[in-house]
Amino acid sequence: MAWWFRRRSEPDDEVVSVRLPAGHEVELPPDEELAELTAWAEQGDDVAMGNLAVVLRRQGDRAGALHWWGQAWEAGNVVAGFNLGMQHAVAGDANRAQVIWEKVAALGDPDAMLGLVKQALDRGDAAGVERWAPVILAQDEAFPITALGVAFRDRGDPARAVQAFLRAEELGDGYAMEYRARILAAQGQHEEAEALRARAATAERML
Repeated sequence: MAWWFRRRSEPDDEVVSVRLPAGHEVELPPDEELAELTAWAEQGDDVAMGNLAVVLRRQGDRAGALHWWGQAWEAGNVVAGFNLGMQHAVAGDANRAQVIWEKVAALGDPDAMLGLVKQALDRGDAAGVERWAPVILAQDEAFPITALGVAFRDRGDPARAVQAFLRAEELGDGYAMEYRARILAAQGQHEEAEALRARAATAERML
């Protein structure tokens, strides 16, 4: 089954809501299936709404994408809420992105939490960082934890970056191992770095 479409009769575990930025790289549906996807969206299917928004954004129709992400978010689709916030953030509207991500994060979405942490780091808001960083670390999804480590690293906080990378390594993420190996090498701990790189070479890269 293609990512963009499912029939209402199919079980819920078949449903796929596409999360950006990965959505920019997905295959576009043929015209006939796009028409069917649009019909399901117009009938109120929140997954169809969100995935139609991904297609429209991929086609360059930002206004249409925002409309359908907004509709899907209002219908309770958490992934669509994250995507909607992401679009506002990319467009430079940090305040609107924050308002949406706060609501999405409150529903437990770690990527929205990560977006809020990055915003807080950018504006020097320590309280904002402390509100969400520990919650990201406490959940069991490796990608946002590794991305949190990268955010700390890129803003000159290697100690907190290592904390995040170690947590992601517990979940088996090869990217986290590789990133921490670079920090070890920069600190002159070359033997430890090489050992970690060897582990990373055979570990799963989690996205």
